[in-house]
Amino acid sequence: MSQAALAYRFIEERLGIDLKSADAATELATLGVDSLTLLELMFEIEEKLGVNVGENTPPPRTCGELAQLMERVAAGKTAVDGA
Repeated sequence: MSQAALAYRFIEERLGIDLKSADAATELATLGVDSLTLLELMFEIEEKLGVNVGENTPPPRTCGELAQLMERVAAGKTAVDGA
């Protein structure tokens, strides 16, 4: 499963919504993701992937940014250094 699909599934499970019509540009806020939910998602990403996202990581604003964040951390890199 791609990181984008995993990110979408995360949101679907967390919010109980169907993201079939969402794409990378869909803003998380329009899906009902508030700052607390986003923080919880970040903690879940860390827990499920066994990585540290990093304190200075800018929060993702879109589904695409969330997927990119998950790709970076899954590759063993923090989102902050992006390298």
